[in-house]
Amino acid sequence: MTTTGNRENIVKFYVERSLTTFTDARILANNNRWDSCLNRLYYACFYMVYALLVQKIDVRAKTHSGIKTLFNEQILMQGLVEKKSGTFYASLMKRRNENDYGDFEISTAEDVLPLISQAEAFINTIQKLIL
Repeated sequence: MTTTGNRENIVKFYVERSLTTFTDARILANNNRWDSCLNRLYYACFYMVYALLVQKIDVRAKTHSGIKTLFNEQILMQGLVEKKSGTFYASLMKRRNENDYGDFEISTAEDVLPLISQAEAFINTIQKLIL
């Protein structure tokens, strides 16, 4: 466990990191850098989820799948967000993993452009839960 002040600083840090990373994703999209944009969209969502989990349950997970599991258990199962948000986050995580680690995976504008507005909505939804 962390002290309350430290916990608040960690939450603030990851909220700001999420928003900055989302801005980076937009810049990459404007420059047709679709693989990198997809990566940044995922991380923007990941950082916001992490901030929420730190605030709600003071957790420090060591893996991305651990964060996803805790998000499902502590946020989705509690009804704090709609299941479609969980589906989006899981799908984005899967796509990022395939894109970053799969052989010959290349993202296109058609693949990534719709994700920008979805990621923005997801980030806004999660950010509203952070007190």
